[in-house]
Order: sequence, then structure tokens, then C-alpha cells
Amino acid sequence: MLPGNSQFQRLSQADLSRSQFLQLAAAALVSFVGLPTSAAAAKNPELAQNSGAPVTKDAAASDRMGAILVSQFGPVKIHSYLSPTDGFHVNTQMIEGPTAVVIFDGQLLLPYAEEAASYVQTLGKPIDRIILSHGHTDHWGGLQVLTERFPDARVFALDGIADQVRARGPARLDGLRRTYGDKVATKVTIPTEIITEGVQRIDGVTYDFKRFVDGESELQLAALLPDQKVLMAFDLVFSPNQHPFTGANQFDHWMIVLEQLKALQGYDTIIIGHDTPVGRSAIDSTIDYVKRAKEIHAASANAKTYSENLRAAFPDLQQAGFVDLSASYLYAAPR
Repeated sequence: MLPGNSQFQRLSQADLSRSQFLQLAAAALVSFVGLPTSAAAAKNPELAQNSGAPVTKDAAASDRMGAILVSQFGPVKIHSYLSPTDGFHVNTQMIEGPTAVVIFDGQLLLPYAEEAASYVQTLGKPIDRIILSHGHTDHWGGLQVLTERFPDARVFALDGIADQVRARGPARLDGLRRTYGDKVATKVTIPTEIITEGVQRIDGVTYDFKRFVDGESELQLAALLPDQKVLMAFDLVFSPNQHPFTGANQFDHWMIVLEQLKALQGYDTIIIGHDTPVGRSAIDSTIDYVKRAKEIHAASANAKTYSENLRAAFPDLQQAGFVDLSASYLYAAPR
């Protein structure tokens, strides 16, 4: 459960059946890594509320395709833009300080990056910087929009992330265009600044940046906000309602990373890369999932068996497309 000083507001949403959701989620997953697929786009479904906090709808933004959640921590607000299903429920986090805003991650598709950019402009404060959490395309595909809308904002990432985006980006965008056409960026936006580990003050907000390797991705940033007791874990932690991506085949070390996050005391609000903020129990549920996925992988001879057994082990979780995508990576033929 989230602490009492955080209040979340759902500002827009649309309905989608579970069958439509699974079909589109699988398509979006396969597409963003550049594998062939075909699917139509759709507006966002009901977004899971993990906090149990009261939610209200913003009628003034009824045409917004994504959703906005706002969390108040004293003088600091965290605005989370969550994309619709075909955008893969990716979050763009906007940390509003006294005089400026820091943006984390840039969406998968251009229309949703446009919505995030338009929303942050309503806050009436300059963008101090944009920070990329890791090199998966669903987090940087829309950076083209953000850098065009906010040309003075520098793009930061951990040392090594820019090289990943530069090497893999063109092929990833080409794969996306086969499904999403002009919703996909026309160029790869590469971070130009390196963010270092440790404590930094940005617009009066204290961040403690941490670098993790071999988790859900090869290299990932996490950020602690010690004054607000918020852990921004991005894709290191997944919602208890959703399947994590396990295709990196780094089960053992990912569990070590999760234990390190679990050891961070007092951080009861966890901001994640997909879906709404979660409590500390999400770390345990992610550990449980990764451990079971490791066991199933060891006992499965092929992708089909892995997918079937993992789905059966967690029959109630959403975003089952992650399971199929993970399997396609885990059992890919050597190149």
C-alpha cells in the first residue's frame, strides 16, 4: 500500500477487452524489438490501480489517449503519463520541483510522446533535463518529440546506454514502422550527457542515482528520492498484476538486484516502468516471478513449452505478450 501523503488522480482512460489487450500487447512487444508482426493500434484499457488510493477523472482531458497520475509529496509532484496498450503502458515520469521539471523516459510511439509533452507544458515550468532509464526502445522511441518540443533540455543516461541506443536503434525503429507507420520516430535520439551515480540536487530535489547491470536489461538506472521516500525502479520491478519481461536470461543476477532494492529501507512508494506505482510487496512478487521463470526455463526444451508453463504458473497476470517475447529471446537460434 502506498503511503498516506501520496494522492493519485486518473485523468483519462478508455475500455478494452482482455482478449484485445493480450493480442495488442503481444504485437507491441514483438514490434518494439524489431521483429515482424501485424496488429492494429488501440486506445488504452483500464489501468490497474495498485495503491487503492482514490481516483478521479479529468473531464477536461477526455480526448487524451493515455492517462495521467499525479502524486503529491509536499512541494514536489510526480506526474506519470501512462501510454495506452499499443504504447505498452510505458510511463513517462515528470518530477515537478519548485521552478523546473525533470522528465524520465520518452515513450515508444510519437503520439503518446506528444501527449506527455503537451501535458508537461501545462505545468508552466521549464524542462531542466530529460533522463533515459535504460536502452529498451519503448522508453526512448518518443525522445524525438521531447527534444523537438524542448530543444534546450539535454538528454542524460548512464555511461553505456548511448552506445546501446546507437547500435540497435535503427533496426528497432525499422521493425516498429512495419506495424505503426508514421507513429514511429524518423530518427534515433541518442543521449548526449552522462549521468553519474550518487547524490545530486536538481531544482532543489535530491536524487540518489544508482547503476544496476544484468537485471531486466543489461544496464539500468534507478533513482531514489530520499526526501519523498520514493524509489524510481523503472523496469527492475514489475507490477504484481503483470508478467515481467525475462528474455535477457539474467535470472540469478536480477534476483540479486531485487534483493538490493529490497534492502533499501523506508521507500514505500515504487515508481515502475509499466503500470501504476506500487508498494514494496511488488519487489517480492517480482522476485517470486523471476525465480519461477528460471525454474521453468531450466525445465523447458523450447519456446512453446516455456510460454505455456509460465502462463500456467501465473494464470491471472496481464500482458501475457511479455511471455511470448521473452521465450523468443531465450530460445533464439545462435547468430
